[in-house]
Amino acid sequence: MNFKDSLKKISHWFLKRPATSGVVVFIITLALVSVVIKLRYEVVKENERREMSNILNVVQQNFEQVLKNSYTCALTLAMTINDEGKPENFEKIGAELVDKNKAIDAVQLVPNGVIKYVYPYEENKAAIDYDILNTPYVKLEAQKSVNSKLMYFAGPLKLKQGGLGVVGRLPVYKNNRFWGFSAVVIHLETLIRESGLNTIDDTKYYFQFSKTNPTTGKEEFFLPHRTSMKKKSYLMVHIPDGDWKLYLIPRNQNSIINQLYTSISLGLLLSFIAGLWITSILKKPAELQKLIEIQTQKIIKREAEFSAIVDQAPVGIAKIDTATGHFITINKEYARIVGYTTDELLQLSFQDITYPDDLQADLDNMEKIKSGAIKDFWMEKRYIHKNGNIVWVNLIVAVLWKENNTVLNHIAIVEDITDKKKAEEELNRSFELVSEQNKRLLNFSYIVSHNLRSHTSNIELISNLMEGVKTQEEQEEMVDLLKRVSKSLDETMRNLNEVVNIRTNINLTIESLNLHHFIERSIAVLNKQIQDKEATVENLVPPHIQITYNAAYLESILHNFISNAVRYSHPDRKPMISITYNEKNKALTIADNGIGIDLKKNGDNLFGMYKTFNSNPDAKGIGLFISKNQIDAMGGRIETQSEVNKGTTFTIFFK
Repeated sequence: MNFKDSLKKISHWFLKRPATSGVVVFIITLALVSVVIKLRYEVVKENERREMSNILNVVQQNFEQVLKNSYTCALTLAMTINDEGKPENFEKIGAELVDKNKAIDAVQLVPNGVIKYVYPYEENKAAIDYDILNTPYVKLEAQKSVNSKLMYFAGPLKLKQGGLGVVGRLPVYKNNRFWGFSAVVIHLETLIRESGLNTIDDTKYYFQFSKTNPTTGKEEFFLPHRTSMKKKSYLMVHIPDGDWKLYLIPRNQNSIINQLYTSISLGLLLSFIAGLWITSILKKPAELQKLIEIQTQKIIKREAEFSAIVDQAPVGIAKIDTATGHFITINKEYARIVGYTTDELLQLSFQDITYPDDLQADLDNMEKIKSGAIKDFWMEKRYIHKNGNIVWVNLIVAVLWKENNTVLNHIAIVEDITDKKKAEEELNRSFELVSEQNKRLLNFSYIVSHNLRSHTSNIELISNLMEGVKTQEEQEEMVDLLKRVSKSLDETMRNLNEVVNIRTNINLTIESLNLHHFIERSIAVLNKQIQDKEATVENLVPPHIQITYNAAYLESILHNFISNAVRYSHPDRKPMISITYNEKNKALTIADNGIGIDLKKNGDNLFGMYKTFNSNPDAKGIGLFISKNQIDAMGGRIETQSEVNKGTTFTIFFK
């Protein structure tokens, strides 16, 4: 028996059993739909995981920033202890550290494990003379700091002075002997606030914060929903500085399954329709002839039921002429998705409303349908809404009717996924933002390492020299040098702190500002410098220009660039400064005729911290660096054109 005969025999078998054929087609269609639904489930699951990972990474970075700031404060406090083991200016330095760092509630010095110095005193005096190395439930975590010689964060635990908080203890050694601890106290509510745990949308996710009790060995939870994580889906990161675990848990553990209900229902409906269709067309001609009147009534009833189902379906359904692509019938949901009436769509083809970039892929699949290579296909595509907007859909196309091996028409089922696509684009933008912040933090770490290394080297050198001084005069000279280095270090720390504030401020107040007015105000503030230099400043920005920006940043940016244009004027001519605005490009230009900058030599370092390009004693190299960070934080960019002895032009592009 050859292949053709075998195929004929199989065809006859199915033709004689229309119900069985319908079941087979139902099962096959259902299997295909199941594959599609499974793929969609995996995509939705991965999207949720990426969103959770991005949120968790941001909060983890906030935690690490709080701990780094705490370490800096503890280290600064430890430096107040003199060679005799006595703190100097504890109250003053403690007050500055607590006032300038919102993440710290109190500081302590703990000689020999006994708390002797606290700030603020009144709120924390109950902790005075508290011996942490001889208190059972406290000494284990305190001993970890001593053993590791690193800062370790104990808790959350009940504080002696009241409340719940964490205590970061830095072991201090004098003359290679353990002196005690330099410690910072952070209330739990402060840690939650500064880490951003309470800023996320808690309708989708919530955080949990835990630590294994060093005494009992059990995991303890410190936020609401204090239950075990064993049966929950979550993402977790470990924070080693305090042996903490930070969990992010979906509030609705079945949210993904709920999203798939529509697809599952549609798949069952499509499978049922396909099975029913196969069953009906395989009825023997003789039986159809005998029962034509009865079947006619049944067909009319089924068509009415089918029309009702199609019109009430939560997805768009259309019957389309395969040869031309023109619509034959359309349900209400399909018309709503693309914004046309059903009568308007009957005058169009699917090619007319398909987004041009997606049309060829659709036509290629239709050619496969026409040739019989495939019977159905699925794809994501875009339609052009009647109002001109883009509409994203999941499209399922299946052959509906064939005659003499020619496909006459097909069914198209569409699901509107525009909101999901927008959410995916927003998530991608958030991911790109986090990636950019990571790059900035890495660059900032290089800046910190470079700018602090020279100060610490100077302090170490002076400390070594002080050990060898013999006279009171030499000692006073060393102390004076140390004060200068300390003042320079403090100025560096202030500059770095301002940069940190710019880069970490995610809650900037944005408002509509009149650019012309702000420029005039900056000119008024700089009036004395302008008069002293006999400078001319032209504000050519139209009075009606409004930009959406942070007011403090705009004042700082305008002040820095206008004052630089005045300060670095050419000695042989009076300064001329022109300020213009390009409305099309949203670009502010500040041009001067000053001494200029050699961009070939200094272009890469133009906006670097402490980078100066002339012998002006007032130049500190911080203004352009701060302004560049502020512009970047607002989503803008800056371009520079300059020529030595001719002048400089800065162009600021607003978002």
